[in-house]
Amino acid sequence: MCPVQQDFISIDAGVSVQPVRVAYPRMADANSPYRAIVARGNVPLLIEDCLLAEVPRAQLDHEWQVSSMISDADAATYCHRAADRLSRAFDSGIAAADLPDLVANAAVLFVLSLRKAGVRSTGEISPCTVQYDGSSRTGEVCAAA
Repeated sequence: MCPVQQDFISIDAGVSVQPVRVAYPRMADANSPYRAIVARGNVPLLIEDCLLAEVPRAQLDHEWQVSSMISDADAATYCHRAADRLSRAFDSGIAAADLPDLVANAAVLFVLSLRKAGVRSTGEISPCTVQYDGSSRTGEVCAAA
């Protein structure tokens, strides 16, 4: 389960990033597309409430393993860059976006944020929302169940 946590992370660049949100949505009913993704063993990520991505469990596990080898400062930089790429993609129009790149950035932001929030493994991930607010020199990461 994703604990509720707010944490401020520093970033190298003074560039503001519009807030972005990536969620592992709750499965409301039996016909939910999220339920079908989970049934296939994968993870549904809802990016900015308008783009549903299916992230293979193996990819999420790989990102999780890689993220354990980077410093907090590097994680903050990666979160900032991923959030910046996501916000720019939505600002310029999702139809023109490189969708695999967009999903990869969302997965990076999601994984790094959950690790920062204290989640210990991909097996502990359950429906939650990651909000990255980079509107100041620090980016606020909030992971809420």
